[in-house]
Amino acid sequence: MIPVSAIVISELMRCRGSQLDRELYENVRKVVEAFGIELSRGEFNKILMTLELRGYVRVEAVKRESRIVYLVKTPQPHPIAGRR
Repeated sequence: MIPVSAIVISELMRCRGSQLDRELYENVRKVVEAFGIELSRGEFNKILMTLELRGYVRVEAVKRESRIVYLVKTPQPHPIAGRR
């Protein structure tokens, strides 16, 4: 199973680097449900916070109940992972 954080990043890449949090949640939830896993709003917010702390995304408030999520950088593969 692909980590949900990777699905969040790929969804942001598909949407050209930014998306409203509720739209991003719905799109990621649909992908994750295809694998038979439920994703709560709280779990999604925890993933966003982790990605923000690691420097992959930036979350800004737009309105009182709305936030926009920006992709800051994409994860790079580990240099040793590609070697044999």
